[in-house]
Amino acid sequence: MHKNKIVTVLKSLSAEELRQLDKFVRSPIHNQHEEVIRLFQYLRRNLNSHERGLEKEKVYSQLYPNEPFNMQQLHYVSSYLLKVVEEFLAWHEWKYNSDEHQLALLRSLRSHRLESLFDRQIEKSEQEVKNSAIQDTKGLFLAYEIALERFNHDRLKGGKIQFRLQETSDALDTFIIAEKLRNACILLSNQTVSQSSYNTGLLPKVLEFIEERKQFENPVIAIYYHAYRTLEDYKNDESYRAFKDLLQRNSKSFNINELHDIFIFAINYCIRQLNSGEQGFMKEVFDIYKIGLQMDVFVQNGVMTPRTYSNIVMSGLKLNEYDWVQAFIEKYRDTLPEKQKDGFFNYNLARLYYEQKNFSAAMPLLLQMDYDDFLLTSLGKVLLAKMQYEQGEFESLSSLLQSFKTYVMRKKLSGNYQEGTLNFIHFLSKLIHKTSSATETLHKELSETKIVVEKEWLLAQL
Repeated sequence: MHKNKIVTVLKSLSAEELRQLDKFVRSPIHNQHEEVIRLFQYLRRNLNSHERGLEKEKVYSQLYPNEPFNMQQLHYVSSYLLKVVEEFLAWHEWKYNSDEHQLALLRSLRSHRLESLFDRQIEKSEQEVKNSAIQDTKGLFLAYEIALERFNHDRLKGGKIQFRLQETSDALDTFIIAEKLRNACILLSNQTVSQSSYNTGLLPKVLEFIEERKQFENPVIAIYYHAYRTLEDYKNDESYRAFKDLLQRNSKSFNINELHDIFIFAINYCIRQLNSGEQGFMKEVFDIYKIGLQMDVFVQNGVMTPRTYSNIVMSGLKLNEYDWVQAFIEKYRDTLPEKQKDGFFNYNLARLYYEQKNFSAAMPLLLQMDYDDFLLTSLGKVLLAKMQYEQGEFESLSSLLQSFKTYVMRKKLSGNYQEGTLNFIHFLSKLIHKTSSATETLHKELSETKIVVEKEWLLAQL
């Protein structure tokens, strides 16, 4: 059962979640089958044991001692346990989501006609939303849902009641505008990476509505509006400056996940500027990364993606911030995904040593790299090839490039990185054997080839 769905789910839970789940499974409200309790407790004890402990025959014998193995019966119990665990996951999400909790309470009080309790709770909910530091799209939607609950409650009373319909309508408009802008920013960001195109639907009307009514007092709408204009036109420096200023002044208004996306929008703008030749934006990228690190937006659920980790290192190295980069590499090592931790730590440390021309420290780190990750392995080999070239180790380099080319072609991957890597190997091989008379021709060929990994470095060697 080591690859069974229920085992996979249980392995993803923290120790605290497993403790809570144990109480949940044993509660007769959620489960009334004794064998389901026994199956959970056995799996919990053996989650980290060898595969033998999770063999289906072994598991079955623990549930039904002295009975012949019955796969259908084990499947039935496992399926029931999975349903209980799924119910726990939904409950856990609800339990620790205060917004959902208070909305569910309001609905229950309304449906039970507990008017005095409802009135007291909705006043409390409205004040909490109004005074909350978090005023992101999620907060805007909560404000609308609470206003809707008040309307649904008031119309059950009968008689002449002054409904707060305008307030409810305005709350819905504010949420829809902010969420539509946020979604448009996500589409534009993805469009740049995936080269896909999207139909933005009502967005032109939303933009027209905002601009006509000057709805920039709401910081959420203002931030997403300027973020969209920035992503739409990367030469719109005025919108970028307004966006960055609003972000710095209103960062505490957003939950950490939404704030992460907003920082990525700002970084994407700067990267597009860099790609267009505006090298001064490297300082902008570095500053945004530093601000985001101070706010802890790049670590989600305790994990930083290897791509973000490497990009932050790159931005610091481009500005010769060597001490800062070394401190960052070491400080955030344990935030990398467990399986990729050593690889990306060694690679980025090697990049730092390479920039400091400390090849004797960098090379051993790269020679250790033999990972399943194609991108990581390729990055390491590219960096090793650069060092061997700069040290004039052409015999070793020729052997490396030959094996590297075989490795890349064997992967048969689609996408720009594989093409760019093969072009890097092609041009570096030519560099090794070039003559002075061939330099101009090689320079022209390299300049005209669009997708080449480390193109600037290759041109510099020429």
